[in-house]
Amino acid sequence: MNEQNTNSLGHLFEGLLKSPLTLIEEIRANKNPGHIIGKLLLITLVGFLIFGVTLGSFSFGEQLWAAPVKALLGISLSTIICLPSLYIFSALTGTSLGMKEIAQGMAGALALIASLLLGFTPVLWVFSQSTTSEAFFGFLVLLTWLIALFFGTGFLIKMLTQSGTEKNTPLKIWIGIFLLVTLQMSTTLRPLIGTSDQFFNSEKRFFLAHWAMDTEPDGLGFNRGGPPSGDESPKKKKGNSKENPFLEE
Repeated sequence: MNEQNTNSLGHLFEGLLKSPLTLIEEIRANKNPGHIIGKLLLITLVGFLIFGVTLGSFSFGEQLWAAPVKALLGISLSTIICLPSLYIFSALTGTSLGMKEIAQGMAGALALIASLLLGFTPVLWVFSQSTTSEAFFGFLVLLTWLIALFFGTGFLIKMLTQSGTEKNTPLKIWIGIFLLVTLQMSTTLRPLIGTSDQFFNSEKRFFLAHWAMDTEPDGLGFNRGGPPSGDESPKKKKGNSKENPFLEE
């Protein structure tokens, strides 16, 4: 297979889903791995932008641009925060992979996560337009993220295995850390679903406490920018027909 086909977006996209081991080998053998990494990051960018727009379509209005920005910001910060520890935990496995190969693996994992999220967006969009339950939609988004992260980070484990390292327990621990960081980041950048008077909220909150808020029957804190005020209505509507063309007055 020639290098031009290897570098094409279509080949990379199919390789992520169908033959990640072959793609890993091609990345490591390529004379210009930075070009492939750039294409993988482009897939990540597009995937998270579309995923964010789908989240924003639940409420429309400013969330149509705010949610994609927060989705990209969240995954970018989580990656920057966790990349050094990824190298350390990978080193604990005894792998021969260096920092460059680890960064390549992370780019592949992010692209695979984004690809899986793209596959889920039609389903999420249907529920974003057919339900006003923030709790149910939030649960669906969380489940989608867990599935995408589970299979996406498997790219790193496959890369480790292909390098001849059988000990992957430290890497699995890192995956758990990365999951926790992304979940906390989703709380720090709230709201991702629903609306708020503030783009960001400075109040510190643990992600479990954020989701478990019982301020309203179907809220669970998924859209909360801060604690409820005393005059807040018991149930917040997700929008009107002017904000959301799929809803009627």
